[in-house]
Amino acid sequence: MGENKIELKSVSELNGNSFMVPDYQRGYKWRKKDVEYLIEDIAEIALDDNSDYCLQPIVVAKDNDKYVLVDGQQRLTTIWLIINWAKHYGLGIEWNFSIEYETRNTSNAFLRKIQEKGAAKDEGTCDTHYFSQALEAINGRKDKLELFFKNLKKNVKIIWYEIDPKEGPAHFERLNSAKISLTNAELVKAFILTKTKPQKQTRMACEWDEMEYKLQEKSFFSFITTKHSIYNKESNRIELLLDLYVGTTKEDKEKDEHHTFNKISNKVDKGGESVESIWQEIQNIYNRLLCWYNDNFLYNLIGFLVEKKGNEKNGDKELAEIWNGCKDKSTIEIKELVRKRVVDNMPTEDVIRTMVYKDGRTKNVLLLFNILSLMSIDEKKDYKYTFNDKFHFDLYKDEDWDKEHVHATASESLQSKVEWVKWLKDLDEKLVEDKLVENKDENKDKYLKWIRKAKEVEDSDYTIIKEDKNETFKPLSKEIFDNMFKDIVFALEGEDEKKDFNQNSIGNLVLLNANINRSGEYKVAPFSTKRRIIMERVKKGQFVPLGTQNVFMKAYTQIPGHFYKWEKDDAYDGYLSDRDSYIKAIIETINRIK
Repeated sequence: MGENKIELKSVSELNGNSFMVPDYQRGYKWRKKDVEYLIEDIAEIALDDNSDYCLQPIVVAKDNDKYVLVDGQQRLTTIWLIINWAKHYGLGIEWNFSIEYETRNTSNAFLRKIQEKGAAKDEGTCDTHYFSQALEAINGRKDKLELFFKNLKKNVKIIWYEIDPKEGPAHFERLNSAKISLTNAELVKAFILTKTKPQKQTRMACEWDEMEYKLQEKSFFSFITTKHSIYNKESNRIELLLDLYVGTTKEDKEKDEHHTFNKISNKVDKGGESVESIWQEIQNIYNRLLCWYNDNFLYNLIGFLVEKKGNEKNGDKELAEIWNGCKDKSTIEIKELVRKRVVDNMPTEDVIRTMVYKDGRTKNVLLLFNILSLMSIDEKKDYKYTFNDKFHFDLYKDEDWDKEHVHATASESLQSKVEWVKWLKDLDEKLVEDKLVENKDENKDKYLKWIRKAKEVEDSDYTIIKEDKNETFKPLSKEIFDNMFKDIVFALEGEDEKKDFNQNSIGNLVLLNANINRSGEYKVAPFSTKRRIIMERVKKGQFVPLGTQNVFMKAYTQIPGHFYKWEKDDAYDGYLSDRDSYIKAIIETINRIK
């Protein structure tokens, strides 16, 4: 860490200090509303609140008798403007600090006039324009300044981050070119290392890096976070451990983005805890999460619970609740707690039977069904529930799998000529021919001719097809395609889906790759086409949830037949249809965890 150090300072501790804004920094750019927000935010701190209100970090580097402002000049300059404007209206405070710009003489002249007279003329430069705007905002909120200064003196702290002077410009470029401010993780790391004895710093730094490295693994991080988790930035993942340690909530972060750092620093500076004990507890959290990851039962069920709540925007909260409930418990106790949490989060068997596409719970039921399809039960083992594999939460989130129909339900055919051609190209020509012959369709030869033409199309041909410049498909009109679409779907799958009142039931829904299934031609593809695409993915080693694979292989059907369609009617007396067999399998699989 060299000479880097981090601490909390009251704003009054800046009294007598001199700050210089280097020429590599951009100019002052705060808008009126930014200034107004700062004044109101500080003025409205509850006077009986003994907690600290922390401004965002000020990053400085010592240069002789001055501090070079590496980051935070907008905020600090605004406070300086408020103090020096107010001094001329009987509202000032007894202390002050100075700010100057390294090369902007006009800006320095403007600031001197503010300090001397409380007013200055806008000289037309970018800095003086925004300085003037800031003064207007201050004047417009002068009724708030008395409370502002009371709280500034009592409650307001600055996160003071002093770095090695040699690092200044490089550090500033890293902060600003990446457009990031100091995170809780970076602040905590610096705080812990600077408070640690030199002989232990290297070991702690290595342990920190080891945890950060593991958290970059998708397979590990994806079971404890959702796709839209606040921790999903690669530079910010270790903050999850810090927040679990402190108990930081989303609401805490909204009020104070450095809540976690403030809590940890207060534990040391005010609570008297050692950084070594804090560090050990953070490591314990990491090691426990790693144990959960290596245990297939906990990995799969905790991953499900986090993902389920993630659909409700509460995935991070769910993990925190699981963590808090599992403290000081044995592995068996944790497994039972997690199992019961899964059971309590699932609808009843009767409700599952009546679930439909628009039911918000349907996707979660399908997800749990696919996860529990990996589970077996062995009564001879100490803990009878066993998973033979991990569900791939990383691949599941990468590709955005969602509930989709097994049998196409679109009431309207495709609209563009490119979609028509792709739909035709994906059909199984021999299967279509056989079914059209079976139906004695008089248009059979015409339809097969279009299918053959479509199968000759290369990817490079779609541009001219889209522009309707392809001579082969110019004669293909919407009327021709709509009739062909209707007849082929009827030949393959039977009556029009409008007469199928259970087309949106859970028995006709699986987890499918949403990006593919919503891409037009695949969405309205017959079962046979979807089945072939899914099987191709499986053969290529691409991710397909096990339950979805089994549906398209008809593994849940007692007497599977007609692999070109998804049966909604019972084939024989006493033998359930594809749909009803699938619903039965979903319920039986989920009930195994109870």
